Amino acid sequence: MVGLVDCASFYCSCERAFRPDLLDTPIVVLSNNDHWIIALNAEAKALGLKRGMRFKESRSCIDKNNVAFFSSNYTLYNDMSWRFIETLRELSPVVEPYSIDEAFIDLSGMSNLSAYGETIRETVKRYTRLPTAVGIAPTKALAKAAQRLAKQRDGCLLLDSPERIARALEDTPVDDIWGIGRSFAEKLTAEGVRTAADFIKVPEWKVKKKLTSAGWVLQRELKGIPMAGLKGEPNPRKGIISARQFGSPVKQLAVLQEALSYYTELAVEKLRSQHCTASMVTVSLEAAGTAGRISSEVEATDYLPDLISAAKLLLKKIYSPEAEYWRTTVYLFGIEPVSGRQLNFFDESYAKMEYLKEKVDEINSRYGQHTVHPCASEFRNEWGMRRDYISPNYTTSIQDFPAARVLPVY
Repeated sequence: MVGLVDCASFYCSCERAFRPDLLDTPIVVLSNNDHWIIALNAEAKALGLKRGMRFKESRSCIDKNNVAFFSSNYTLYNDMSWRFIETLRELSPVVEPYSIDEAFIDLSGMSNLSAYGETIRETVKRYTRLPTAVGIAPTKALAKAAQRLAKQRDGCLLLDSPERIARALEDTPVDDIWGIGRSFAEKLTAEGVRTAADFIKVPEWKVKKKLTSAGWVLQRELKGIPMAGLKGEPNPRKGIISARQFGSPVKQLAVLQEALSYYTELAVEKLRSQHCTASMVTVSLEAAGTAGRISSEVEATDYLPDLISAAKLLLKKIYSPEAEYWRTTVYLFGIEPVSGRQLNFFDESYAKMEYLKEKVDEINSRYGQHTVHPCASEFRNEWGMRRDYISPNYTTSIQDFPAARVLPVY
């Protein structure tokens, strides 16, 4: 059996985890530069707020209903995601992270799965203060359907019999089936396929023709036929992108280079976390009405100074002193595992470089991101994102750790 554990309103729940005063309070989280609503909890949705609404246009509703609002705090969210996944690793021998707020877990051989699903929810809540919904079923696609229905019910749903599976498929609209996009859902609905129960009745050859082999695999999974096992380790990303919109337009090349170096540092951090190297660097610059993009091959590496140098050289080639830029982006491609790199045992500088990278990673892991960094990637507010309502980094910055006061008992 497979379980899918999903955190409810993840960004909002991360903010609420350290703010007990926000219990039952509507919460919204804003996009980069505080432009849009990108996440909201059930209480905020009940007020008519929606994902994608402009913050300024929603402000009257937010203020009128005492909605709590926060700038995106990705440092906090990523760390809470790590804590969530590590908690699941204590509850299952195999955990496959699916996104920042959900993961598949292996529950093979376990008994009384309904009770164990509740144990999972209680343990995650106790360790992280994050609420979850759990779906348990014979396949990943059915677990996804069960988890969606669990959100609407008591938080945990087990599909362990043909009758329960059939009922769940009937309760799942075709546009809510995992992996079926809006355009395909509209085509299926036009042909009378309105639920997952209808979808599994469509002839397999027809599904293959309209939805390719991926749709056929999905249909078989919904029929209860496992088509893919769980992967304990995620596959390395094929490409890594790092970008932010500037808080205000930037013209100076030196400032753009500084911002690009900082974004390259973030990209290389992700690259090194999956123990890979990159052999292709792409840089883009965006201004009002114009955009430039350029790429270059490099020797496969995960060494930050080399990748910063390559990115800055590309930036100079597409920079124009007349333009005012509002975004720069660095892309890393040609990603391969470090284990496949050819080593030179006679190069003393290589051993020193590996030692340096290892120690920098240890320091940044212990004391926080960007504690040790190249001078080229110094962060400055003049090009940084506007995040006027950002919450403290409760779990990664010692200055932001919550303080507890013990009152004397008389």
